[in-house]
Amino acid sequence: MNPLLLNIGNTNCQIARLDANGELGPIRTVPTSSLPDTPLLDELATVPGLAACVVPKVRAALLGRFPKLHFLTLADVPFVDFSLVDPSTLGADRLANLAAAAELGGPRIILDCGTAITTEVLDEKGRFRGGAILPGRRLLRQALHDHTAQLPLVPLGDTAPSALGANTAAAILAGTDAAVIGAVAHLIEASRREMGCDECPVLTVGGDAAYFARHLPDVAPGPADFTLRGLRAVIRQRA
Repeated sequence: MNPLLLNIGNTNCQIARLDANGELGPIRTVPTSSLPDTPLLDELATVPGLAACVVPKVRAALLGRFPKLHFLTLADVPFVDFSLVDPSTLGADRLANLAAAAELGGPRIILDCGTAITTEVLDEKGRFRGGAILPGRRLLRQALHDHTAQLPLVPLGDTAPSALGANTAAAILAGTDAAVIGAVAHLIEASRREMGCDECPVLTVGGDAAYFARHLPDVAPGPADFTLRGLRAVIRQRA
């Protein structure tokens, strides 16, 4: 039977079924908080599933209900070389991204922009060279709002703000949106330099990918189903 694939992130979950040709079907997206109760998972009673999950509470809620659902682990990605890093705590989303990157071939930097922003760096020999994790735009805003007495929660926007915020909201935009662009640009430059690959291509994926593709040079937007493609690559390698 064609498996169901789940990319379970901190905020949202993508669900897709492989068709008879082993290609991804339509993607359905639900809030991760409501995932254990969604009827979209009912078919896991009869079909196998593969999930990349970064939310232990949700994983625990699904484990007992769906014995046919397998959660991605390091052992599922033997076609990526992890010999240069300690992969023991590597998140399942990053594992899936590396599987998708390996299918494309290296060298390559994957910039995954969601609740957190991560980079996964694959070299020309298919070796995972490491990466970075930093707060995403929404998380930066939320931290300022939650841990101060007066700073408001500023909504996300599409434009790159001025560094000279003329009021408090604009200053928050400068300190989150403009600053995180600079942080990611530095990480890309430093990753290329440490790899010795000045023109290593960068693919940006995730829910906030469009913002970074728009405002960073030499960063190409990737497909919305990139992490799911990594799960598909794992299935293909098993065949």
